[in-house]
Amino acid sequence: MSTLQATFNGRSSTFAPGSIVRIGRSAENDIVVNEPTVSRRHAQLAFEPSGWVWQNTGQAPTFLAGQPVAQFAVGQQVEVRLASPHGPVLHLATAASQGQGAPPVQGGTERAAGFAPPQDPAALENFPGGVPPQGYQGQAGIPLAQLDMGSFFEILIPVKSWLHDRGWRQGIRLLIIPYALLPLIFLQVFSSSTSLSSPGWAYSLYVAPLWLLTFWYLIRPPMIGKLEVVIGIGIAIWTIIWLHVVTIHINNHFANTHNMLGSLVVGYNEEITKALPVLIAAILLLKIRKQKLDPRTWFLMGTVAGLTFGVVEQSIYTPAALIQIHGAHAISEADVGALSFAFRVFVDGFQHAVWAGVSGFFVGMAVNYRRRRIPLLVLGISIPAILHALNDYALTVFSTVWVGVLIQALSLLLFLGYTLSASAIERRVRRNPSFRGQSIMMERFSQPEQAPSP
Repeated sequence: MSTLQATFNGRSSTFAPGSIVRIGRSAENDIVVNEPTVSRRHAQLAFEPSGWVWQNTGQAPTFLAGQPVAQFAVGQQVEVRLASPHGPVLHLATAASQGQGAPPVQGGTERAAGFAPPQDPAALENFPGGVPPQGYQGQAGIPLAQLDMGSFFEILIPVKSWLHDRGWRQGIRLLIIPYALLPLIFLQVFSSSTSLSSPGWAYSLYVAPLWLLTFWYLIRPPMIGKLEVVIGIGIAIWTIIWLHVVTIHINNHFANTHNMLGSLVVGYNEEITKALPVLIAAILLLKIRKQKLDPRTWFLMGTVAGLTFGVVEQSIYTPAALIQIHGAHAISEADVGALSFAFRVFVDGFQHAVWAGVSGFFVGMAVNYRRRRIPLLVLGISIPAILHALNDYALTVFSTVWVGVLIQALSLLLFLGYTLSASAIERRVRRNPSFRGQSIMMERFSQPEQAPSP
């Protein structure tokens, strides 16, 4: 019976027969691969009568020698790539094969360490895509130099194998196609449009998913499933309705960003608009389903509300920028109009999402820790609302945008700080007796570095 040696990122672990070795992004796995493209429970290795067998258990694929595989026997030393042909590398070897490594190869640390493809052509069955040492052989065993032109191009431009490759099921590849084609489609669709807000809507909706992917990568919520998607859609719908029915009315009648008090009215009005649907969703989930979500999930939901708010807001402001471009009498005026349009389309949603994400995190904390619910909510809304007010006031009163740049930089540093320390803050709050109630995130006491102090 053979033991298994697994090496990832310079760290080796040995597993005895009878063990089930789990690999993936989640901290619960035996081998943790902290990469966003890798599935939370990517695969597992189990010892069977035939030897160690790899079995994919997640949605992301596994590759051997550039070929996708779902299951294979670890009969020799192999190099596994996770999620893509160029993804994170995991080396596997059985005890029986450690003494039969390939001869030393000059150049390449991985091959020199013995993690090279097997040199025996008969052994390539366990190494899909491997190439015998004598060179590539065609389908009939003919060397490449003797192949006809049809076979030559079939090898070098393998359209048929591309069409059957499971890599097409990866969402990121499919997203590239519409994102490359949509700008050209916009040119055709809006060439005869009479509404100046239409281009703003189109390009804002085009950019918003990219910002959302960025926020997801930075915040790293523990799980996004069907429930979270439904909540996100509900938050977006609520934000749109509330903005048109309440927010715009308050801003029009009570706000004046030329003075600080008016700017604060705008700041609190708009930040409450974004935080309110997140709070309602969290409370309904707790009351109806008795379920709490990790504060990082509500952090992300706050960015959803912010992106939605920004997309709607820019549709109100972009017509003025386009009119300025059209009516410009100097190049500088046209440049300002074009930059104003670009700012609204590409940055407006991001700007609102940064503020709303912070309030969303505090909403999640407030729902999970009811004893300090009101202070947490007030603080969570006040921080972004004051930053929002300062930003609007600076852009209205000062003749330079540099003050606004400084406020935005402070907002970004605050947002990124919470993305880095959200879990640590939640952990400290949970251990503090001043906060009552349990969070969904329970400590794994088996990990000494995370165990609560006595």
